[in-house]
Amino acid sequence: MTERELTEAVEVIPDRLYWVALHLLPKNTLKSHYFSIDTELVYEPFFADFGPLNLSMVYRFCKLVEAKLLDPSLADKRIIHYCSHLPKKRANAACLMCAYQVVSMGKSPEVAFEPFGALFPPFLPYRDASCGACAFQLSIVDCLRGLHESMRHLWFDVNRFDVESYQFFERVENGDMNWIIPDKLLAFAGPCPTPTDADGFPALMPEDYVPIFREAGIGLVVRLNKKQYDRQRFIDHNIKHADLYFLDGSCPSRDIISKFLHITESEPGAVAVHCKAGLGRTGTLIGLYAMKHYQFPARAFIGWNRICRPGSILGPQQQFLVDMQNDMFQAGAALRRIQYPPSFNGDFAQNLVSQQMERLSLRQAEQYKDAGQGERLISAKRSVRAAAPPLSMTHGGPPP
Repeated sequence: MTERELTEAVEVIPDRLYWVALHLLPKNTLKSHYFSIDTELVYEPFFADFGPLNLSMVYRFCKLVEAKLLDPSLADKRIIHYCSHLPKKRANAACLMCAYQVVSMGKSPEVAFEPFGALFPPFLPYRDASCGACAFQLSIVDCLRGLHESMRHLWFDVNRFDVESYQFFERVENGDMNWIIPDKLLAFAGPCPTPTDADGFPALMPEDYVPIFREAGIGLVVRLNKKQYDRQRFIDHNIKHADLYFLDGSCPSRDIISKFLHITESEPGAVAVHCKAGLGRTGTLIGLYAMKHYQFPARAFIGWNRICRPGSILGPQQQFLVDMQNDMFQAGAALRRIQYPPSFNGDFAQNLVSQQMERLSLRQAEQYKDAGQGERLISAKRSVRAAAPPLSMTHGGPPP
């Protein structure tokens, strides 16, 4: 990179760390060390979506930059993260460098992105994983705000994050699950009633999840899609189960929202939530909980959810969360003003949940097939993962 090109780079740490998009591959010099992640940290799309890169990649990038800054052989060099001018690669690379500033340098999202905001052309906004046109645009700043909020609530700590566990459990063959709100709400793909799915691929049954959920402190499963397995297969293992069906790709009704918030608020332990793919309906309801209980802004939550679990929250569900933000903030503020009586203890809450479970079994009209994007998302994820090389690491317990 010439001195002229260096003047067009974003200076992250004065005379030390830079970011730049280049048309040609650069060569290291006595004064400069270049590195790129364009071919190493790669997003796995469902359809036309291209990012943001997931939590494992954010972690790995932060640790990579830290290692380079501490490397004695690079002590006297400018470290330059470069990327392609391809719009998708450029956006993901910039998002990672901004995430490093938020995670490792303690900068606010706005301060981290400020010098990037002046670059031309503007960065390509992120879109959802649906197969149609997408009118809802998610910015890099939205994603950074989600990451920042998660750190503020202690949901993500770069020094304690178990990357091996995250990478293990996100894989389809290992349960396809991610904590969205650690120790409270976990998103996962719907279990299969048989060891192989309709297409002949290996699949996890309810019994396969039981030991994982027990270790993670999960005592309740909420199903949002049509019945594919007998709920008794969880209940027989002392894991409660609730059905809150609504159509694939749609937004939940007020009644569904009220019931979901009631049972998750009443459940003293963690809750595992799934629809067909564990992305759209699942992410939407978890987002409502996060807005109510943590004042987590809607757009920031969509960013956080997609960093945790790529592909989450689709189509009309995106604007729905934005539209519901004020209602959820107000509901949360009202809840925090309520002083619960001393009798509102764990046993009382447990009884509330048990009673509610019995009222939330599937109605007959809800058992018809909700053919939609859930099937397409699962097929897309499975085909991408099947082509990916296996991980060379072992898991270390339930998802972090």
